Amino acid sequence: MDAFPAASCRVAALFRLGKGMAGKTETVADTATGENKVLKKARASSAGSKAARPRATPKRDAARNQDLEDTKVVPRSRRAIETYEKLIAAAGELLGEVGFERLTTNAICERAQLTPPALYRYFDDKYQIIEELATRLQKRQFDAFAVWLFKNGATLDTSENPILLADWFRTASEIIETQPGGVWTIRAMRALPHLAHVRLEWQRRFTDQMFRFYRPAITDLSDETLWARLRIRAEFGFVVDELALEEDRVARSTLFKEAALILTGMSRLTTS
Repeated sequence: MDAFPAASCRVAALFRLGKGMAGKTETVADTATGENKVLKKARASSAGSKAARPRATPKRDAARNQDLEDTKVVPRSRRAIETYEKLIAAAGELLGEVGFERLTTNAICERAQLTPPALYRYFDDKYQIIEELATRLQKRQFDAFAVWLFKNGATLDTSENPILLADWFRTASEIIETQPGGVWTIRAMRALPHLAHVRLEWQRRFTDQMFRFYRPAITDLSDETLWARLRIRAEFGFVVDELALEEDRVARSTLFKEAALILTGMSRLTTS
């Protein structure tokens, strides 16, 4: 009789234990199911966000490319600057000798007596080197024009203008010819899509320079009209540069004189 209650107690205990384990199993299963639901929801949300993510655009690509360009090393130490300048000098010499189509980075390195890794530390390709040459050439002309403008700009709409303007055309041409590779740099700015932005940027800088000089004195034109007339003059100046280099059937003295007469006759800065 005593054995039966003991056995019953053992059975009851085992029953309770089994029930408890079942409850724990259900809890684990429920937890796993909940986690699976959370994971599925997260994956769905991620997929939705990817689907909604805007596609790459030229503007974003340009920004990304700009970020990559910004990682290029800027020479700071004396040795680095010397290396950089050797590459620029070698590129300018070779550009004047062989033109931009036959110019190669290997040839530049050989002329500069440097290894290709030294070049690629600062430039991605030959076009970036030509861009640096173009920037330096335009900077020389820009600074020289500032001096000319300060000295002669006040007489730009007088009878002296053609003579003074012809003198500037002559100065601009001399700067190009004395710059290593200058002639081919001008040709590259006109012919290479890689350098179109350089040409446009400097044309606008010349225009802005003239605009700041003349705006206080010329009050009968709107900002838009004055800037437009000056922009035409800037463009015309680049055309004269190219004609002086390419056209051998017109004497330069004649070219500069006639260009100045045409420009001053067609585009006066004032309304009078």
